[in-house]
Amino acid sequence: MKTILKNRNLKYIFLMIIFLSISIGLWNNFRLLWLEENLLTAEEIGKIMSLASFFGCISILFISLKIDMNRIKEMVECTLIVKILAQFILFLFYQNLPTKLIAILFIFDIASYSIGFLGVYPLITRIMKSDEIFSCRKLTQYLFQDVGVLLGGLLLGVTLGKFVFSYNTFLFISFLSLVFSLFFLRQVKFDDQMHLKTVHLKDYLQIIKTSKIQFFYLMYTFIGNISYYCALGMQMLILTNVLSYSAKSATFFFLVIGMAADIFGILALKRLTPNNDYITIFLKLGFRMIGYTVAFLHPTSITILLAIIVALFTSTAYENRTDGVYFNQLDIDYQLMDSNVKNLVAKLGESIGYLIAGILFPIGVFFIFGVAAIFGFIQIAIGWYLVYLRMHKNNF
Repeated sequence: MKTILKNRNLKYIFLMIIFLSISIGLWNNFRLLWLEENLLTAEEIGKIMSLASFFGCISILFISLKIDMNRIKEMVECTLIVKILAQFILFLFYQNLPTKLIAILFIFDIASYSIGFLGVYPLITRIMKSDEIFSCRKLTQYLFQDVGVLLGGLLLGVTLGKFVFSYNTFLFISFLSLVFSLFFLRQVKFDDQMHLKTVHLKDYLQIIKTSKIQFFYLMYTFIGNISYYCALGMQMLILTNVLSYSAKSATFFFLVIGMAADIFGILALKRLTPNNDYITIFLKLGFRMIGYTVAFLHPTSITILLAIIVALFTSTAYENRTDGVYFNQLDIDYQLMDSNVKNLVAKLGESIGYLIAGILFPIGVFFIFGVAAIFGFIQIAIGWYLVYLRMHKNNF
């Protein structure tokens, strides 16, 4: 933390992350209910989220071909502007927008978020690169996303005279937070004399071709996101439509679990990360798969809640060992391309997870957890194999 406060550029980047995360936490928590309020079905919502994630992949691929580390700041600025415009149009004209146009604006909103966040860590690596900074960035993101959730939970339904805080109000607050995020990003100034090597996609793919570690980490990410977003992509609708929570109660449920996960993530970074990475993988993913399996075989309100709790609770833990270590193996020149490709693969997995969740939701929630468990056990196996490859790195 002292390192961040002492460095001007790092300080502004983390302020940008804070306001971006507040926007993401507030809007992401209520966007499914916003869509449902505008008379969309669960299957339609699932398709919109899946399409948005898929077009996020296309956008990331385009960025991979056109942008290098020397233009990373400009890229993040442009994506923030696109997201600001999409949310502003949704806020102003939502009552008169046809479903297809809402879907298109959601695609711009989510795709720009995908690109914007993938550029944050490469932006940081222009100043400093370490596993701890990687986790600090993630934990800051998670913590202030929870602040956004808290803000929504406190304000939902509150009246000020004739004004009532609604889902559309939260969309406007999200928009304002994005504006602040863009303001702080514009304060970041890099040395114009520092020119990094231009890395082409074919150069990066050559590394993937020759490195088992990087290839299997891509598979780990892809399979893991299918599992996670299959189980939790429709989490708000599961609580409100299946378990009969009110939107406010569901919000505070996610807030409490999210805050607990943040605290556990901080402790894991500083105190709890075990020396044996096989155990780390099991602590992060193994209990999650047990929860999914139980919710599939014996679906009750309690088992479904426990499955969601375990998944959310472990989401922020041990990222310096399960994710950061793979990002930081490559030189700074490769950081943006590495982040692009890995986020492209992650978004593909997310898109498939949303699609599966949307299809299975009307059939039965327990099917969602069954499919999530299958992909999750595959992810654990790949995670353990990655640890083996790291321990025997000289042989590969």
